[in-house]
Amino acid sequence: MRLFIGVDLPVKLKQALLDFQSQLKLLGVNGSFKSQDNFHITLEFLGELDVRKISVLSEILSKVASNRGRFELEIAGLGAFPSFKRPHTLWTAVNGSLTKLNRLRDDLHQELKNKGFVLDERQFKPHITLASRPRLDNIDFSVVQSEKLGKFIVKDVVLFESRALQGKRVYEVLYRAGLGIAGSEN
Repeated sequence: MRLFIGVDLPVKLKQALLDFQSQLKLLGVNGSFKSQDNFHITLEFLGELDVRKISVLSEILSKVASNRGRFELEIAGLGAFPSFKRPHTLWTAVNGSLTKLNRLRDDLHQELKNKGFVLDERQFKPHITLASRPRLDNIDFSVVQSEKLGKFIVKDVVLFESRALQGKRVYEVLYRAGLGIAGSEN
C-alpha cells in the first residue's frame, strides 16, 4: 500500500481550489491538474508499506493528534517547485498558524522515526499541489499571485492510501485522528 499522512480540506475550500485551477487554465497553464478530491496538505509521505502497518500508524496519529489543539490555516498565492522557470509542480501556499502546523508535523515525524519508519529528511514546505508537470510559457501570474482562496480550521490528521484507479491517482482515507481541544498546546 502506498501511504501518506496529511491534512484533508473542507469541501468549500476544495471548490475554491478547483475554481483557482480554472483561472490558471484561462491564463494558459497546461499540465496534469489535480482532481478536487485529491487536494490536501501532505505532512509525511510514507511510501509503500505493508497493510499490517496501519494499526501502528493509527496509534501514532491518535497519540500525536491528542496532544495538539486545533488551529487555523489560510490558503493563498502561487508557487512552483523547483522554480517557475523549471516547474515540476505548481502549488498554492499554506499560511496562518504555521508554527502549530510545523509542531504537528515535527511530532508526527519524530514518533514515526521512533517506531522505525524510514522518512524523507527534506525541510517541510506546506503547500497544496494544483498541477504536476505544468507548462508555464510566457504566462503573467501577477493577477493570481496573491489570490486568497480561503481559511479553515485544522481539526484532524489523516492517514491516506494513494492508489491508481483507471490511470488516475485516488486518495482514500484509512484513518482520521481528531486534534485535541483548542488551546491545549503550550
